[in-house]
Amino acid sequence: MKENYFLNITAKSKGKNGFEPCENLNFTVYKADTTGVVADIKIGQIKTNMSGKAKFIIPSQFVGQSTTYKVKLENNKKYDDTESILSVTNVTIEASIEKADSVYTIKARLLSATNQPLAEETLNVGLKRLFGNLSVGGEEKYTTDVDGTISVPIEKGYTGLNRKLNFQVVLPESEKYGTVIANINTNFGVPIVDKSTFNERTMWSPPTKIPFFLLIIPNVLLIGIWSMLTLLLFNLYKIYKSKN
Repeated sequence: MKENYFLNITAKSKGKNGFEPCENLNFTVYKADTTGVVADIKIGQIKTNMSGKAKFIIPSQFVGQSTTYKVKLENNKKYDDTESILSVTNVTIEASIEKADSVYTIKARLLSATNQPLAEETLNVGLKRLFGNLSVGGEEKYTTDVDGTISVPIEKGYTGLNRKLNFQVVLPESEKYGTVIANINTNFGVPIVDKSTFNERTMWSPPTKIPFFLLIIPNVLLIGIWSMLTLLLFNLYKIYKSKN
């Protein structure tokens, strides 16, 4: 992303049931020197979670036009030392929204580290939602033209909390560039109307919001039943006393 750079790390080992995630493993991240002239520069360390995954934030001073990183597992009692090497070239996605005749359009341009347009690259455009991105424009993928540009119309009717929408233009999992994301925040969404009746007196409301008929009718029935039983017991007691 333009604001931050990440390395997504996944660790797995082969077990009895196939490949299993390796949790709580400490990995060391280095900026590698491909020429072999100078030693690798240690950037930091990260530990995998229960799913064997970790997200390492790369400080901006360790990002260049073309950078090679090494992720190493070292001095672990359970696993042998191992390393993974990743080389990436820095690129930028310039994204904006234009409006013409009440129609909004996402304009995005893919540029190299030297500001040269990159053609024939695949970009995804989506609207960020809770469980993933919703495809925008009717297509899943868009290919940049000779100017490194794509143009995607935005359909009407997208809802957003306080009218806010977050669109993303993504260069996904490129072998050369990695995954690059550009965010576009807007405020022209359709407002979300809260139609929840949770705080009203309904059957699915919390105990403090029980419908009145559920409070009145059962209690009236209970009072009536106990009154009948009390009267019956009282009459039985009177019959018993009259025989004595």
